[in-house]
Amino acid sequence: MTTIITIPVAQVVERLDHGRLWTHGWGDWEHADTPTCMFGAIRYCQPVPGDAFLVEQVGARFGFGTQFNDQTFEFDQIESALVANSEITDEMLAATFGPQWEQVVALVRRVAGLPVDETSRLAAAASAASTWATWAAMDATNAATAAAMDAANAATAAAMDAASGDMIAAGRAAADAAGALVMRDLIGLHGFTQHHYDLLVGPWVSVCGPVHPDDTSSSSSWQPAERGKP
Repeated sequence: MTTIITIPVAQVVERLDHGRLWTHGWGDWEHADTPTCMFGAIRYCQPVPGDAFLVEQVGARFGFGTQFNDQTFEFDQIESALVANSEITDEMLAATFGPQWEQVVALVRRVAGLPVDETSRLAAAASAASTWATWAAMDATNAATAAAMDAANAATAAAMDAASGDMIAAGRAAADAAGALVMRDLIGLHGFTQHHYDLLVGPWVSVCGPVHPDDTSSSSSWQPAERGKP
């Protein structure tokens, strides 16, 4: 078991002013003297951009997610949860995102650091793609679908944190890539094909490169959809 992400507990507790600035819901996490929730504080203090969104999904899986924050009324419980889960391990990430967890972590961190020019290009690629039908055509297992949703949510949140007017479309491309990445090991099963995978990761790959080290030719079959066609 290896620690992959470390929550800076002391900094998070300080950001929340030992409970005085802790609240339910995100709040205004960006400013040091305004109320926010536990995950807003983690976001404020995260040593690596994007990690807060990964921690949020892991927290939801292991019982200390946003629902825990919103249903807790004693800050001591929040602080105890932070201490108990300060080390996010490879096992926790694998349980949340599946066997491709390492690539999911890399993708979410990459999304969080997207420069404006790449965000714009990614938004354009996403706008040219048609992925809803691709998702609808698949019949993946419940476990894989849940993990894909977790990864997609983390990627979307990281993209929405980017300072760009194109962040919503870019977030969709990142979410599609993250969700497909989680199910990469299921290609050929449950109605999930290589073609589906290539279509879903295609917009991301066209701008940011492969999402998995073995995807040497991924998205080669992806082309922007013609206007008015799926």
